Formats: sequence, structure tokens, C-alpha cells
Amino acid sequence: MGLEAANKMNPSAGAYDDDDAASLNINSKLVNPFVGKTHGEMDDLIDRFMEKTKIDEIYAEHIRKGAYLAQDNEAFEDLREDGLRLKPEERDALIMEDPKRGNKWNQPWILYALVGCCSLGAAVQGWDEVSNGLLQSLGCEDPADQEA
Repeated sequence: MGLEAANKMNPSAGAYDDDDAASLNINSKLVNPFVGKTHGEMDDLIDRFMEKTKIDEIYAEHIRKGAYLAQDNEAFEDLREDGLRLKPEERDALIMEDPKRGNKWNQPWILYALVGCCSLGAAVQGWDEVSNGLLQSLGCEDPADQEA
């Protein structure tokens, strides 16, 4: 690997050109479009979203909390100027989702049942595709195509 390629992989090396910086900026916007937005800009975005989607006003507080958490996952660690606060059950739910503090295996039973059903379906589909491929490679007709 050449020095130039190594510098592109290591941002601290300092050998970025304008194209690389633009690419990094675009990628960071794709990862989190709220990064760098001020409180006023966030409020405007949320208001426009609520207006555009016609979401009932009763959900406005949840939408605001979610947007601020999407911008910064520590948005509610300190007291906020706008008065938004997380309820204890919301805070507990966020802790459970945190891979460092929560338990990633503590999920609803129905989720595990869904994963099991989907896995079984994938196994059956794979088995069907393999058996059809085997029959075709041996020059046999598909039993499903034969008339009784």
C-alpha cells in the first residue's frame, strides 16, 4: 500500500484533498442528517415534518424527543432549555437499547418467534432450490411438473 493510500485511510495523517473532505461530509450527512443543526433549525425541521405528514399534535413531543435523540444520543443527559424531558420509562428503554449499558438479548418473545419462522422459511426455500438444481443437473424432470 502506498503512502497516499495509507493517508487516505488515516484521517489524522492530514493528506486529504477537497474531494475527500466533500466525500466525508456527504457520508456524515447520510449517517446522521441532523449533525450540526442548531436548536432553531431542528425545531423548523420538526415543525415542517409534522405539517407535511399531518401527524396529530399529540405525537409532537415524541417526534421532538426522537429527533433530538437522533441528533445526539446524549441530548437528554442534562437539563434542556426547551423543557423537553424523558420520562423514567423512556430513559429505561434507551438504556436497554444501549449496547454498552443494556442487555441486547432482552427482547420480546414474539421477535424470537419471528426470527425462527423466517429462518425455517429460508431453510425450506434453500432446500427446494438445491433439490431443483440437483434434479436439473441429473437430467430429471421436476416432480412438481409431472402430471399424476
